[in-house]
Amino acid sequence: MKKWYLIALSIFTAIVLFMVITFSSAKDAVSHFSLKEPIQIVMKSEGQPMDFWDVVDKGIDEAAKEFGIQVKLSGPRYEKEVNKQIKIMDQVIDLHPPLIILAASDYKRLVPSVERAHKLGIPVVTIDSGVDSSLPVSFIATDNKAAGIKAGREMHRLLDARKLKKVAIVSHIQGTATAIDREAGVSEGLKDTPVTGTWFCDVEQEKAYRITLELIKDPALGGIIALNEVATLGVAQAIEEKKLQNKIIVVGFDNAIKELSLLEAGVIKATVVQQPYNMGYLAVKTAVEYLKGEKVAPFIDTGSILITKDNMFKREYQELLFPFSNK
Repeated sequence: MKKWYLIALSIFTAIVLFMVITFSSAKDAVSHFSLKEPIQIVMKSEGQPMDFWDVVDKGIDEAAKEFGIQVKLSGPRYEKEVNKQIKIMDQVIDLHPPLIILAASDYKRLVPSVERAHKLGIPVVTIDSGVDSSLPVSFIATDNKAAGIKAGREMHRLLDARKLKKVAIVSHIQGTATAIDREAGVSEGLKDTPVTGTWFCDVEQEKAYRITLELIKDPALGGIIALNEVATLGVAQAIEEKKLQNKIIVVGFDNAIKELSLLEAGVIKATVVQQPYNMGYLAVKTAVEYLKGEKVAPFIDTGSILITKDNMFKREYQELLFPFSNK
């Protein structure tokens, strides 16, 4: 009887041990995914200083560590160098990586590269700015039209009690999906507010500054909406320099430290803030899930929030506005 009991106990112990090892292995497999080659990430720019992309990179790095994979970032020096991004994309495709994450500088012109990757069996995940193609397996980004609507509606609200109603738009790169969608959203949000036109600064603060100096010569101009971090800083620089913050309303995008300072000072009246950390993190997470054979969403909206001087210091927005403060 005692012998039978010991045999049964041994079998039970073996089963429990097997289950523990199996569960531990499965858990480890979920958190660490083995790849022989790194996931290639082709950015709009590598090296052009922008707080937005610094935070995206932080999200990418954290996800890569969590999932135990390697990533390799590349891109042209400046966002406006679309031809260079196409060349880099083609060089990356020649490496035949397991997957490519792409932040496209042009909605149309990067399509042939995505098609070439698809033909070679290389899946593409797009981030921030998509392409005019259904081939990418997922697109992780701000809903840019919705974000543009927030900016347009806020400008419409702020201009409501003012005599000067005309609005100008200062955008970043002509032809990029973010610029196209944000402008469409702004136009919708502005309703019947007259728009004088759209000017592109090519992600150059100095050019946005010079554009603004020309725009403010129009005595009927009541507001300027800037569609990214650099455009916003250039516009605000001119408005602050000419002391026009009480005459011309500036609504911008993003949350560079300098932008937040100008928001607090009243030079910028509102800014639409994205969630770049989530964008970077979810891009890598989605890539890993796809490579594991899991189903991934075709579009993941990382969200946006309208920030003003009145709400910028609310506790729930601190981590979003100051992503490195507690890192």
